[in-house]
Amino acid sequence: MNTVNIQSNYHFNISIAIENTLPKVWETLLDVESWHIWDTEIVSSQLNGNFEVGSKGIMIPKKGPNLSFYISEIIPHKTYSFKTKMPLGWLVIKRTILQKNDSVIFIDDIQFTGILKQLFGLILGKGFIKVLPEVIQNFKKLAESK
Repeated sequence: MNTVNIQSNYHFNISIAIENTLPKVWETLLDVESWHIWDTEIVSSQLNGNFEVGSKGIMIPKKGPNLSFYISEIIPHKTYSFKTKMPLGWLVIKRTILQKNDSVIFIDDIQFTGILKQLFGLILGKGFIKVLPEVIQNFKKLAESK
């Protein structure tokens, strides 16, 4: 079982070892339209255009309003980040993969930023932390089936 690494209620991450090649895991992460398969809190997601810095998309969560996001960082086959605007800040999700022996380590890092980060951490952080173990296990199963 994986443990959520809680740095604060507004910044936390989780990691898992995946038995597949780095390119296959990376390919699975970039498939925005399939995020809902492994992320239990998303009904659907889509990206307008190619997966590149500046590209915009939309996620429809199970609860709450639709979330517009944009790709803010990409280091191919290593990491990417996307951001969604929050009042007076951002929700930043950074996904990283690292080769370790015969496995790929996947790290899913979530951070609220801005002046209201502690408030959003209190309101939303607990829910994220609660579902992260299931979400990362779902991703592992999907990535290993590729």
